[in-house]
Amino acid sequence: METIKKIGWADLGSWWATLASFFPLWLISLAVMSEGFPKPLLSPGLALTALLLALVVSVILLWKVWLTFELLLYSLFPFILLFVFDEISTRYKTPFILLCALLLTIGIIGYQRSLHKDSVKAGWLVLLLVFIGTWMLASHAAQNYWHLAGNYCGACFPDGSGQNDVVFTGHETPWWILFFSQ
Repeated sequence: METIKKIGWADLGSWWATLASFFPLWLISLAVMSEGFPKPLLSPGLALTALLLALVVSVILLWKVWLTFELLLYSLFPFILLFVFDEISTRYKTPFILLCALLLTIGIIGYQRSLHKDSVKAGWLVLLLVFIGTWMLASHAAQNYWHLAGNYCGACFPDGSGQNDVVFTGHETPWWILFFSQ
């Protein structure tokens, strides 16, 4: 383990490194939230800027050894959420993605705190468990959303322009109920 410390993993234990390692995850999450209907909070230009900024920040953090390769891969999880929450109203998709990013952030904290105690296997286990838990909660929320949509409009499905028979205002059922209910 002394060799690993010489490479710079000891720097990962600092709170500055932990806080900095959140940026790629959150910037990518912001970029992913910009897709959908009704009109998302971020414009496509801001989303592209967030994505490019995530790339630049990731390179800098990798260079400073405040971000490991596995954390970089972990930070790409919001791209998977783009497929899980595909065609879901942004009124629900946005808080779903934000909550998933928060859960993934907790995983980053657990990973870096376990590395600080020289336990690489425990760090990877934390990342894996949080990844799987977030995936399961995201899938559960998407399934509940489509169940809700089926109750409101039967077989309707939005077309490419986002037009459908039911426009969700976000007040039909609160997003957090869809995320955590059975």
